[in-house]
Amino acid sequence: MQIISIILSLILILTIIFHRTLHTIPNLLTANSSLAIFIYAFVVIIQIIVGLQSKDKGKEDLCIFLSYFTAIAIDVICYSYLVTAISQYFFNILYRRKYLLTFRIHWLIIIISWCISCFLPLFLYLSGALQYSSEMHMCTLKMSVQWALFIYMGAALGIPFFGIVGIYLYITRHIRRINTMTIAITTSLSTAKRDLHVLKNILTLIGILGTAGLPNIILVIWNAFSLDEAPVSLYLICVLTISFCTNIQISFIFVMNKNVKVVFWNHVQRILH
Repeated sequence: MQIISIILSLILILTIIFHRTLHTIPNLLTANSSLAIFIYAFVVIIQIIVGLQSKDKGKEDLCIFLSYFTAIAIDVICYSYLVTAISQYFFNILYRRKYLLTFRIHWLIIIISWCISCFLPLFLYLSGALQYSSEMHMCTLKMSVQWALFIYMGAALGIPFFGIVGIYLYITRHIRRINTMTIAITTSLSTAKRDLHVLKNILTLIGILGTAGLPNIILVIWNAFSLDEAPVSLYLICVLTISFCTNIQISFIFVMNKNVKVVFWNHVQRILH
């Protein structure tokens, strides 16, 4: 299932890198999200291979180590959408501050988001919240460490989600104020509506991500309030749901990026002919 994510993310990243006309800030943000999805899919495949072969403590430790990088990739995916929303805020609200519209600032925001994403899973790793499951042949969350799980989920999922929603609502109000002004700002209105469409796409992606995280929330609640341990099938549903939603996300990103899609298909047609 992760093969689809790897192929589409590579297509997006390589197409953007090797075509100068695609070297724009929106495509930089697209490549950032695609790279995070690629890393997630790649690490999950390695984790499954290692998990199926794990018979000793050393391989179990390796599985936990790989799970740390899986968590980093998931965090980068969430925060990459927040970075894109912040970029739209710069272009719509703070557009007079030209330095905020540069590649340098966007690279800085991306680097900060990666640093945060690398730091957050330490709550899981250092608290021992990751454990190897011999039944699933994968690493799962140890639900007994409730405080670490709630801190992690709040920071990794809650902050990006509510940040994006807040920016979306603010830009929506901004566009409504523009609608009440004179016709002289038609160009600004058109640009704002276009960027609002981008934000709606981001909300769609974060909604898909939220759907992927729903089984995990159910799992946390189950283990917090139930005396019986959650069934193995629920753990499997969590893993499969995240993998399935990741495929949907990268497919959505590819379909919605018309410029990359056109360049890629033109290149394919030249090769075939």
